[in-house]
Amino acid sequence: MYRRFGWLAGFLLLGPLTAKGDAPKPSDKADKIIEEIWEAAQLEGVKIGSVHTTVRDVGGDEKRLRATVALELTFKRHNATMQLRMERGDEETADGEVVGVFMRQYQDQAQKVALSGVLEDGRMHVQIDGGRIDRRLRWSDEIVGVHRLEHLFQDRKPGPGSRFAFPSYQPTLNAVVPVQVAVKDAETVPLAGGRKSLMRVELRPDKIEAQGVPVQLPTEVWWLDGDFIPVRRQIELEGLGLVILTRTTRELATAGGSGRLPDLNQKNLIPLNRIIPRPYATRGAVYRVTLRDDPEPETAFARDGHQDVITGKDGVLELHVHPIRPGVAKNAASVAAEYLESCHFIDSDEARVKELARKAVGAEKDPWKIALRIERWVKQNMRPDDGAALGPASQVARDLRGDCRGYALLTAALCRAEGVPARTAIGLIYVEKAAKPYFGFHMWTEVSIDGHWIGLDGTLGRGGVGAEHLKVADNSWHNMESLTPLLPVNRILGKTTIEIVSVEAGE
Repeated sequence: MYRRFGWLAGFLLLGPLTAKGDAPKPSDKADKIIEEIWEAAQLEGVKIGSVHTTVRDVGGDEKRLRATVALELTFKRHNATMQLRMERGDEETADGEVVGVFMRQYQDQAQKVALSGVLEDGRMHVQIDGGRIDRRLRWSDEIVGVHRLEHLFQDRKPGPGSRFAFPSYQPTLNAVVPVQVAVKDAETVPLAGGRKSLMRVELRPDKIEAQGVPVQLPTEVWWLDGDFIPVRRQIELEGLGLVILTRTTRELATAGGSGRLPDLNQKNLIPLNRIIPRPYATRGAVYRVTLRDDPEPETAFARDGHQDVITGKDGVLELHVHPIRPGVAKNAASVAAEYLESCHFIDSDEARVKELARKAVGAEKDPWKIALRIERWVKQNMRPDDGAALGPASQVARDLRGDCRGYALLTAALCRAEGVPARTAIGLIYVEKAAKPYFGFHMWTEVSIDGHWIGLDGTLGRGGVGAEHLKVADNSWHNMESLTPLLPVNRILGKTTIEIVSVEAGE
């Protein structure tokens, strides 16, 4: 089960999923603990939480081990303190074969999602949300679990220059992903009480694809002592940055920290060189973009009717943004059926979604006017709530509150319910904080009118989007039950500088 923290991909920045009526897992407190590890988590020198790994002997006719990694973090979001707790793990045989998986995620003590899986006939039978999502994954006894991974380097005793790979299970994505391991030379790193020479090991997952968009999950770095035990780790948590985990005692791991907690939203804002007057009315704009440590920066942003990407010297990009309107673009393309069909997150066939669509649209028959009415209705009836968990559009339709993701999913579902092809787009939007200009993460909706994809934004309700929306990727959410469609934006947040070159004002 890859990297002890690959399962966090997208969770902090993009938010948790919701869970409805998940059956509680049996308590494993009575099982005998045979191994226990505590780690303190620090970000930029500030303690933000802890990681607790336990391995229990769960008994039974066959020897089984239940390994659990529990992470607790405290951070701020819009100046409000939030507590996040996540647990994931597996059951392994004495030979290290993974025969069961599980994950639980909590926000401020409320459970948001639960996943469990059992190996049956060579496939992992995974259920999410109390069985509402049911999948069977191809499985292999080569997949490395939590306990096996913790002892992998002690068993192999690799030297500098060694390379190997192993398959891992990513519960957040509900997928098996190969991981490439590279052992480097020893380097001196800070530890409690001084500095120590430790062997560096890099664990890098292979790229995955979200409907054709390549996504690179972060590399994790471990430092091993002379007994090949990982005593220090570096993990990248999307939305926070590089977090250092140091093996320590329970008392030190759980002790309160000092210093100012990081603000999740503030850390992901990209500062700009100047303010854009009337930004949401712009007709066009040119931006100069630089991505740090990205071997293929030209693939980081979408190329479509909304914008062009021009690669300049040293990988510097120019984004030429020119949103289209109905009747302007030519050479219309056909639209696949998946953009009209109901799916897990855009469940346009749900009764509540259909009811709201009828209210929003009335007797209107023109597709573009239908889309505009829906965008306006969502703006007028939704209530912003950055603390809301991400659920299907039908849940958003019942609660009528959420962040930009909820607005976008509901807008797309209402459009599909009225026969207008729709999808979501992710990227960046222009914002001002304390009179200073930034780009920040955003999600909106696109509808197909006469075969051309046109942006709508239910958070603004302005009858389309302007050149203040920079698009990274789009997705129909067809056959998607995870947050995979949101991951491409992680590639740019915290790693990008943007300069406004020119702006074409609107009317």
